[in-house]
Amino acid sequence: MNTFQEILDKTISLLREGTLPVMLPLVLLCMAMWVMIVERIGYLFGPWNMLLWPPARASLRAAKRRLANAFEEFLERGDDQSRYQVLENCAKVRSPYSKFLRYALLRLTHIGPSDAEKELEILRAEHEAHEEIEKGLLLISTFAKTAPLLGLLGTVTGMIQTFRVMMFASTSDPRALSSGISIALIATEVGLVVSLSGVIASSWLNRRAQVLEEEIKLAAMRIYQDDNPEEEGAQA
Repeated sequence: MNTFQEILDKTISLLREGTLPVMLPLVLLCMAMWVMIVERIGYLFGPWNMLLWPPARASLRAAKRRLANAFEEFLERGDDQSRYQVLENCAKVRSPYSKFLRYALLRLTHIGPSDAEKELEILRAEHEAHEEIEKGLLLISTFAKTAPLLGLLGTVTGMIQTFRVMMFASTSDPRALSSGISIALIATEVGLVVSLSGVIASSWLNRRAQVLEEEIKLAAMRIYQDDNPEEEGAQA
């Protein structure tokens, strides 16, 4: 009961000091940012990676190994059976990499023998994969950078209101002044906490995105070279 009363008192104090109109957007920004972070974690790392159950992680690692082996076999043989094995294993591994392989191999089966068409489809699949990977990352970074500015705005607003109230009340009680400033500084504190968590999560997700994009780029090059052995031999 005392804890609830303290929260209620702080909320009323924030309203009086004028920081609540800034705190509300700050809280909404924090919620929106973390919804996007959780969604990106699920997409970039895969839903199984979010589980701490060891058998689930072992199953995912085994599925990735089977996909890698099937892809290597497809690059060596290049027939429909090995292509089907890659597509079958892609369905068992939910990741941007497997999604790219599935899209690229399916598209290559529906186009003509032209090298230009094959290169265009592979580049298109790679571009779409990169767009899906980077989706929302810039917005998360922007939210993380905006949070401390909103907090600072709330602090400045609260301090202005505090001095204004004291001026009209004709009082110079240092306890009242320190209490008002302390309440106003809560907005900056919340903004810094939101920003810190957002910056850490954004850096982590961007690093994962770079790794995935490099893997997809390498796979795209290998697929194109496999479909154009004469060009590979000429370069050698």
